[in-house]
Amino acid sequence: MKSLFTKRLSLLPLLALAGMLGAGAAAAQTADLLISEYVEGSANNKAVEIYNGTADAVALGTYTLDRYANGATVPYSIALPAINLAPGATHVITHNQADAVLLSRADQVNANLNFNGNDALVLARAGIAVDSVGRVGEDPGTAWTCAGGSTLNHTMRRVSSVCGGDTDPSNAYDPCLGWVFFAVDTFSGVGSHVTDCGAVADEATSWGAIKATYR
Repeated sequence: MKSLFTKRLSLLPLLALAGMLGAGAAAAQTADLLISEYVEGSANNKAVEIYNGTADAVALGTYTLDRYANGATVPYSIALPAINLAPGATHVITHNQADAVLLSRADQVNANLNFNGNDALVLARAGIAVDSVGRVGEDPGTAWTCAGGSTLNHTMRRVSSVCGGDTDPSNAYDPCLGWVFFAVDTFSGVGSHVTDCGAVADEATSWGAIKATYR
């Protein structure tokens, strides 16, 4: 029979292995695509950035960007291209007459991306909302506002801790929840996004799994 001391010694390589495996943690992902940046700038400087924070490539052509103007309940839908959006990648849509700097960051241009601060935008998959800006069916006047800014004459960037979209575009909308505001015609962040969704347990490399293997 092995002594307790001998058993403890034999556990040392397993403890080292557990350390190399990162203590059993793995990065978490977003639940679906997100609207990660919103540009409501001067003249035709309009843009929407869509971010894939999931673990898989996503068929972008199954989504639409829907614009609900001035409190409308029926949208104008912008089709997204039939491409696979890689994990961690963004897809930027701009107005076709936007500033040259903004156009240089575009993956898609569309003259119908002519929203204003009082128009709701919904990112939908097969007609089901996965994220939204504003409130469908409500005309707030010129914009939805909060202490930090508004949906008019601002660039809005999703904070990195947001890992799921606003999937109920009919509920009350507060643009301060989950967004950071930048001055009008700020384009420097368009085209890239990161999320910090914490970590999830990886059972395959947990200490409990290592102990079970040792037994």
